[in-house]
Amino acid sequence: MPYISSSEQKLFKDLDTFGLKSDIEIKGKVLIKINLARVYWQNHPRTDISILKQLITYIYQNGGTCAIAEGANGYLQKNLYTSGLEELLKLHKVKIIDADIEDYDEVVSNGERHYIPKIFKEYPVRIAMPSASKRVGMHYSNNIKLFVGAVPRKMYQLDDGEVIGHAPRARLHQNLDQSIANLFMAMKEYSPFHYYVNGGLSYNENIGEFNFDEILIGNDALKLDLHVFQKYFSDCVCPDYLGIVAAKEK
Repeated sequence: MPYISSSEQKLFKDLDTFGLKSDIEIKGKVLIKINLARVYWQNHPRTDISILKQLITYIYQNGGTCAIAEGANGYLQKNLYTSGLEELLKLHKVKIIDADIEDYDEVVSNGERHYIPKIFKEYPVRIAMPSASKRVGMHYSNNIKLFVGAVPRKMYQLDDGEVIGHAPRARLHQNLDQSIANLFMAMKEYSPFHYYVNGGLSYNENIGEFNFDEILIGNDALKLDLHVFQKYFSDCVCPDYLGIVAAKEK
């Protein structure tokens, strides 16, 4: 079952159906990778805070504990608090993991070296919560591209100090589609993510900001990315990395 459509009203029931409840009861510790390197500003949506709050509550109601991860150059706690999560995170003592300042292991994927935080392996249940977007001059971003923000930026700088646009991990942008695909496959090898939750505010370069009319719960990043692209972004250019990942997963 690659994905199901839910809503905030029946999210807990559908998470049960998809198997998250039993995973939490058996394994206990949950990692949530979000998109919050910077806080929201107009036309730059981030992981939906309302859905994230529900997911954290669900985890603790089912006897689990959780951590939230993102690469935010040391500012993840500030970003979370500014986004309205301070009270909930303190209530449950949620661990905050800034990937940019974590120790890491090297993983080679298709000849390319990637660096994944060691702490990810400490969490046997891993959930990805991106925000879908396609901005002018940028790639469509959702589940697969989310992991660009899961690795320490200090390991992805160019040797000559050159800056590529505003990219904090410049080396990934030398061959962006291939690097996104390689990084995703490295993550699948080292610390695969088991659940993907998509929904909330998004951005399409042709229509601006909009809200999903559903919450999607999935276990296959590629299939869910393709579904979201076809439903909400079919008027945009499809990125090559989706095809590269599809070929690798055959």
